[in-house]
Amino acid sequence: MNKKKLKNDLIYIFIRLLVFNVRLMPRQLSLFTARLLSKILWILFRKEREKTLRNLQSVFGTSISPDLTGRKVFSNIAENLVDAILLQKRLKNNPEEAMQIEGLDYAKEALAKGKGIIFLTAHTGCFEMLSPRFAQIGFPLTVMGAKIYDPRLNSIIIDNRKSFNVGYIERGDDIRALVRLLRNGGCFGVLCDLDTRAESRFVPFFGTPAKTISGPFRLALKTGSAPLPIFAIRNSDGSQTAKVYPPLIPEGATEEDKIHSMMSSYNKILEDLIKRDPSQWIWMHERWKSKL
Repeated sequence: MNKKKLKNDLIYIFIRLLVFNVRLMPRQLSLFTARLLSKILWILFRKEREKTLRNLQSVFGTSISPDLTGRKVFSNIAENLVDAILLQKRLKNNPEEAMQIEGLDYAKEALAKGKGIIFLTAHTGCFEMLSPRFAQIGFPLTVMGAKIYDPRLNSIIIDNRKSFNVGYIERGDDIRALVRLLRNGGCFGVLCDLDTRAESRFVPFFGTPAKTISGPFRLALKTGSAPLPIFAIRNSDGSQTAKVYPPLIPEGATEEDKIHSMMSSYNKILEDLIKRDPSQWIWMHERWKSKL
């Protein structure tokens, strides 16, 4: 049997079993198990641990403990995964308890203008909860994502989003459909905090130029849609908060200047949020791997 196929089959079976067991167990027991598992993974996943420690040390120096913060990063990711699996139950039974929303008026005002909204988010908190939570309260949402290597896993994620009437566009699909969506007053959500192969520009992030996707910011300028930063935050009691910020203001004389100014503002807002609690973000990601 092909080794790659065998590996993918085992990962798929593991995830199906994980989803089944998390949905079967009480949430608090699932969270406790996730925290325990994160401690084991911190030891076993040497490369991810080393990248996490290196990035935290590079950004924060001695102002925090990279080891304690890194362990909390792993724990948060594990607990956020539990809440992502439990989206159906938590959001349909008690959405306000699962995720509070701060700054909702910014989103409502932008939606009322009828020119569409581009929600600019990041890998903080249970970010998978953002789109279904906003779809629940009347925001016609579509999200964009990269195709996962295993189509079976891809289908699980897409079907979960569709159950909340959240549309999905795969990165690389026809951009004209997205333009029509926005010009019809729709909403589009996209993660903007990773170094990817998508159209990008270098913008400072924690003082170092970081390759940041630029397409959503250019699209906001082209369509007149409101570019709204929004981030999920995991609270100490296990709930989530969605924090919506005012629309980014394009500044500068040229189109390039305006795009760069919005991207810089987005990175600065995200940076300030992470500084308040560094464990909210995924520090194992090689954010600065690409160089100018």
